[in-house]
Amino acid sequence: MIRLAVIALLASLAPGTQAAPGTCRISGTAYDYTGHPLPLAVIRLIDRQTRQTAYRLTGAKAAFAFADLPADPSGRRYRLDVLSPATVVTGSHIPTRSVLGIAPAFACGAGQSVRADVRVEVR
Repeated sequence: MIRLAVIALLASLAPGTQAAPGTCRISGTAYDYTGHPLPLAVIRLIDRQTRQTAYRLTGAKAAFAFADLPADPSGRRYRLDVLSPATVVTGSHIPTRSVLGIAPAFACGAGQSVRADVRVEVR
């Protein structure tokens, strides 16, 4: 049986760009289970406090970014998911996606740019 898990390297500050005061920025790279960049992956950011979600499609180099997010240094507000390509379930016309990996929650302090690389692992 194949089980999916994610290994995430989180919370290292990205050099260079800074977020606007009172907000934070999250950027990173998505990797497949072999450690190779995962281009055209769908990344979902969940704000666990407001229950709002935002989506990004990684580019050719598997990079993604979310900007102007409310800061929260607690480390419990945000979570990243890697989603599967859309598929249509038999008997339905609604495309669905599966969660391939879930990164643990992490902190994003005011004015910070946080790097959160996500790796999907198949077991």
